[in-house]
This record gives sequence, C-alpha cells and structure tokens, in this order.
Amino acid sequence: MRADSVAADGDEAGLLLARLSAAPVLAATAFLLAGFPLLALGWFRPAPVAVLAGIAAAVIVPIGLRALPGLRPGAAADPRRWAQPGDPAGGETRRTPLWSPVGVLLIAIGFLAFQSAYRSQFVIVTRDPGAYLQFAAWIAGHGGLPVTTSLAAFGGAKGLTFGGFAMYQVGSAVVPQFMAGLPMVLAAGFWLGGVNGALLLAPFLGAVAVVVFGGLAARLVGARWAPLAALVIAVSEPLMFTSRSPYSEPLALIVFLGGLSLVVDSLRAESGARVLALLAGLALGTSLLVRIDSPADALPVIPYLGQLLVRRQRQAVPLLLGLAIGWAPGWYDAIFVSFPYAFQTNRASTVPMIEIIAAALAVTTVACLWLRRRVRVTGRLPRVGGHWWLPDWLPALAATLPFTVLAGFGARSHFDPGYAADNFAQLSLHWVYWYLGGPALALAAAGAAALAYGCLRGRWPSWALPLMTFSWSILVFLDRPDITPDQPWASRRLVPAVLPGFILLAVWAVAWACGKVRDGNRRGLAAAVAACACALLVVPAALGAAGTALKRTYGGEVAAVEGLCARIPRDASVVIVDGPLADRIGQVVRGMCGVPVARYRDHKDVTRYPAAPTALVANAITSIERIGRTPVLLAATEQELAAFAGDGTVTQGMNLNTTTDGTFFLSGPDNVAPYSLSAWMWEPAGGS
Repeated sequence: MRADSVAADGDEAGLLLARLSAAPVLAATAFLLAGFPLLALGWFRPAPVAVLAGIAAAVIVPIGLRALPGLRPGAAADPRRWAQPGDPAGGETRRTPLWSPVGVLLIAIGFLAFQSAYRSQFVIVTRDPGAYLQFAAWIAGHGGLPVTTSLAAFGGAKGLTFGGFAMYQVGSAVVPQFMAGLPMVLAAGFWLGGVNGALLLAPFLGAVAVVVFGGLAARLVGARWAPLAALVIAVSEPLMFTSRSPYSEPLALIVFLGGLSLVVDSLRAESGARVLALLAGLALGTSLLVRIDSPADALPVIPYLGQLLVRRQRQAVPLLLGLAIGWAPGWYDAIFVSFPYAFQTNRASTVPMIEIIAAALAVTTVACLWLRRRVRVTGRLPRVGGHWWLPDWLPALAATLPFTVLAGFGARSHFDPGYAADNFAQLSLHWVYWYLGGPALALAAAGAAALAYGCLRGRWPSWALPLMTFSWSILVFLDRPDITPDQPWASRRLVPAVLPGFILLAVWAVAWACGKVRDGNRRGLAAAVAACACALLVVPAALGAAGTALKRTYGGEVAAVEGLCARIPRDASVVIVDGPLADRIGQVVRGMCGVPVARYRDHKDVTRYPAAPTALVANAITSIERIGRTPVLLAATEQELAAFAGDGTVTQGMNLNTTTDGTFFLSGPDNVAPYSLSAWMWEPAGGS
C-alpha cells in the first residue's frame, strides 16, 4: 500500500495540508510553462491556453500530489512529512491535528475577504501595478507581443512616438516592461471577468501565498506551528500592500517557496523522491518568468545541487534537470521578448546576477570534481567536524554570524555616508523592523544561529537549502535593497523571500524552545511561552500594517478609464500632446479603449514644458483627417488645447480624484495621499 494513502497513514489532516499547499505551485508552474510558448508564438488566446494549460495541469498536479511523502504514526523507518523542532531526526511522529490545515485555510480565506474589500483599482500607469495590468490587458485581447502601434493610422504625421512609462518603443512597436508571468495570469482574469476580474486576482494570489507559506512552515517547523506562521505573514503590511494591487511578488512567493516545499518533500519521500525533485526544479526555475531577479534568490540551489551530486543522492539529477527546463522560458523572455527591461533598464543588476551565477556554477563544478576525485582515491567523502569536509570550528562560527550581521546592519545608518545623501537604503534592516518588530528579528537571529550550527553538524537536513536560500536573500537585501527606498513601495522587496525567511526562523526558534520546555514535563510553562511568543510575533506585525490596512488606494480608476473610452470615437486616432499624461495613459487608451495612440518626443523638461509645439499638432490633425480617420487630442489641461478650440470641441474626458500610496522614508507608512488626474479631449467640430 502506498505511503501517501490516507488509509495507510491515518493522517487525513496532514495529507490535506500537504496537498493544499503543494497544489498551487504545481498548478502555477503548469500554467506558466504551458502559457509562455503560446505567448511567444502569438497564440495566447483563451481556447489554446485552456487546452494546453489544462493538459499540463492534468499531468503535473496529480503526479505531484501522489508523490507527496506519507506519514505512518509509530513507524520510525517511514519517511516523515513534517518537521519536529528540537528532534535531530527532523521528523514528527504524531498525527496532524485537524485545526492546523483548517486554521491555515481560515486565515487565507479571511485574508482574501479583507483584501478584496480594500483592493485597489490600479489601472493607470503611475507605478508597476498599472504597467502589469496594461501588459495583461494587451495580451488578453491580442494574444501576443509586441504591442502594435498602428503607425498607418496617423497618416505619416511628423514627430510622433509611441512609448511611455514601462513601455519601450522598439522600431515602430512597443515592448512592455517586466517579465510575462504575472501578466499571463492577469490575462486569464481579464478573460473571466474583465478588468475587475484581473484586479481581484491580486488578493486571490495573496491568499494562496498564505496557504503555500503555511505549508512550508509545516514542513520546516511543524504542522502545529503552520497557522502561526500563516497569521504573521497575513497581517504583515508588505503582503497586504502587494496583494491589493497587481504586484508580482505574491505570485513569486507561491512559485519560489512552493518549490522549496517540494524540495523538502523530495527528501522525505520514498518512491516519489525523483518526481518531486523534478517538479521542485521546474517551480524554482519558472519563478524567473515572474521576477527578473529570482535567479539571485535561487543562487544557493547551485551549491546545494553540487553536494547532492557528490553524494549521488537520487534527487540531484531530477532537480538539476527541472531547474534547467524551468529557467529556459524565463531566459528566453528576458533575452528575446523583454530585452529592454532585462538588459537595458536593469542591466546594472541583471549582468552582475548572471556573472555571479556563472561563478557559482564554475566553483561548484570544480568542487564537485575535486570531491569525486577524493572519493575515488579514498573510497569515501572526507568527514570533519561531524559533517563531510567541514572544519571543526565552522559550526560555531556560523552560529555567531546571524547576530553579527544584524548588529552590523542595524548600526549601518550611523556610519554609512550614503544616508546623508538621502539614500535611505542604509535603513534596510529598519524596514524589516518597521514591519515585523524587534522580537521577530531577535528570534530569527536565534533560530538562524541554532539551525546553522545544527545543519553544519549534520542535523535537520531538510533545512539545509531553505536556510541557505533565506540567509542569502536576507543578506543581499540588507546590503543592497535595489529599489526606490520609500515606504510602502520598498516593502515589496521583502515579500518573496526576506519576510518569509525572518518569520520562519523566528517561529522555528519559538517552536524549538517550547519543545525543549515541554520535554522537561513543564507543559504549562511551554504553553505560556508559546502564547507570549505568538503575541510578540503577531502584534508588532499587525501594528506595522495598522496605518494603511483600512485605507483604499487608486479607487475609481476603472470608471474613469471606462468613461474616457466611451467618449473616444471608434475610428479615432488619438494624439496625446502632454508628455506626463502620455506616460500615464498612453497604453491605457491603446489597450483598454482599443484605438491607436501616439505622442510626441519628450522635451528635456516635460514637467515645465509638457505640451507639444502647435505646428506639430496641427500637422497630426491634418494627416489623420487626410486618411479618413477622426483625430482626437488629449492633454492634461484645457489650456494646452486652446489653440485648436476654434476648429473643434474641447471637453473634459476624465477627472479622477482618488488616493495613492504615501511616501515615507524614515518610518513605515501610516497614511495614504490624495491623487488627481485630468484628461481634456479635443475632437473636430461635428465629432461624436
């Protein structure tokens, strides 16, 4: 009888939690791997996507779920599904309580309901969510890239261009910014429910991320601690912020942390170990389709693969193969589809990332060859300090590093001269403190120290890759956040790996301490310690989100855009004469109103001199009318269209008054800010 059989292991609740947290990453991987080739071929339409993604999911999801490791209480030789902190064998022998999966699921459902009620309508391109949504709107309606500009619809008018915020003009076409993963998912939302369906996917992805994170916590800390981990991340401001608007980070968390969960599962599985390792590699690699910097987070997978290969573990080759296959569409996207974004805008980070990956591959290859040679000569791997080839002093040193690193970054703002130059990235550790609180930082450092010592002494093998990954991601973030350092905007960088890493390490430290107290037959004291520690983790995280949790942003944008689209004639060729306005709504009008849009080249200072020269605008009007289309001009103010008022009608096409995210540099966000945007429209006399 199979080890994952409910009848065999009697742990229905454990199997439920395992499957609930594994299914999303398997489904997301299937959709991304199936959908991207269709997008690259220009066939990203509902029917082909439904068929190909459905076939991929029908294969990947059941295979992955059947391969999950089982749990037979009392059978010590069997693989163990969940961790048990403090147990060097890393296995939980008790049945999973039903309240564990139910608790995680209820937290996710509550998160979904709350976030849906406060979701944004981020449609206009002022920052990344608007760009993601417009990317999705285009491919949902046109099936592929690049964005066509209908150059002929302007009759050869002089001086026109077609780019804007997050939209790169390449030749006569436009290439959207960002990787294609999230836009493909949002496009499915457009097919199912229009723009509101796409916007609802943001809180849905956040809720799924809560479940996936809870599953990883169960695998690494224990099923009884999964609800606590899920609750802490659910009430944290960074996840709330990124799951109210179409940000890529929640989807990245699902794929990346879900991949780590599958790695852990593969280490505990019997017959399904190779299958789970292959699927884990696919998920970790596919995360590149979601975020351009995901290979940097996955860098520790390379040395980890090396040690698997040296030890000839059965997971090594499938994991390597899956990672290579998963990376392929992402690198194709970066090089051939999103090249301006990946290698022009982000060249300063993409090129060093590739160099570091190449160096890691080279060093790992050399180390593997050397170690295999030692095996051939001596017949065994060198073993020092309780673990192969490691010096005796290394575990003790590793245990001191978390405290040293956090202390160093905590003091960084006091001696780093960049702070005086308003480069607030020197406050990177403060960002984590604002959103999680001091107790979480202290507990995470203690957990990292204990785990580093234990892993290097041969304990807790399931923690090896997650600990390497979280430590690396946290260190890179603290050293170089690499984002405009205003809050809450900058908090998005915490979501895929940094925030989960701190939370998991802190929860592990609490669970480990409670386990030690309970082992001394002091169950009452253990319960008190657990309750206090839970409060110290949940309350500061909730307080970090209190300033913005009950406030909506970007409301009314859908109605404003739909109203503008309704006023534009179907045979119009739209020319936006104001530079800043063209940046914000050029692709909105092109993609959501379905009419050709052009603009003029930016002046050196579009803030002071936004409007295009009158002669060029007059030439565009004449050129468009000459080919039998209706010219429409858009501007930010009525005055910019005054020169043409005698030849047509000027009306206000859009008047948006809403709120936007605040801008805070020296604290976490505690409020939102007002935001308004107007669009004035000119059309010829007698126009509709």
